[in-house]
Amino acid sequence: MQHEEVHAMSLVDAALSAFLQAAILGGVPFLGYVIYHKRRHKRTFGEIARRAGLQLGERRYIVYSLVFALAGTLALVIWSPPVEVFTRQGSAQRQFVGLGFGMRAITMAFLNGVVQTGFTEELVFRGLIAGSLARRLPIVWANVSQAGIFLLPHVLILKFAPEMWPILPVVFAGALVFGWIRIKSGSIVGSWLMHASGNVTMALMVASRTSA
Repeated sequence: MQHEEVHAMSLVDAALSAFLQAAILGGVPFLGYVIYHKRRHKRTFGEIARRAGLQLGERRYIVYSLVFALAGTLALVIWSPPVEVFTRQGSAQRQFVGLGFGMRAITMAFLNGVVQTGFTEELVFRGLIAGSLARRLPIVWANVSQAGIFLLPHVLILKFAPEMWPILPVVFAGALVFGWIRIKSGSIVGSWLMHASGNVTMALMVASRTSA
């Protein structure tokens, strides 16, 4: 009984942490974006939200995104990358070590991959940054620029796993696809689907392959 309560508390803690980090890391930049457009351009909240990609967008791009997400998930499963590097101190996937493939791991993977990192990063990098760049630069340059900006924090992976440098071009390529979908559709929904699917898949691979 006590063991179940510990697991229940862990899920509650994970949920609180995911939504709190999303509110801070995604909500604060978005709030600044809203205040700027309210004061500088007198735009309504609905207009501001749409500029940030918080809309459904063209449905065909959601279909494209689902296809890309499925292909990416299958590629990860077939590739089956070594998970040892993701268990080291400093890795975001370290929290999934030893969980196994169960409801707790699935729930935590969705909280982390869909809410905490997926939504937050897509809102900031694709919603705010890519959207702003696309209104000022040619689409190609806007997309390359946002992908480069997105790559910068991921370079930190070299701090705990320098041998993982080949993953950086993959991150950059993925960001180009995410950015293209966001810019063409006017929405972050498609890129969010693709980003979240990769995060969840990797988290569950770590959880299932490190269980006793």
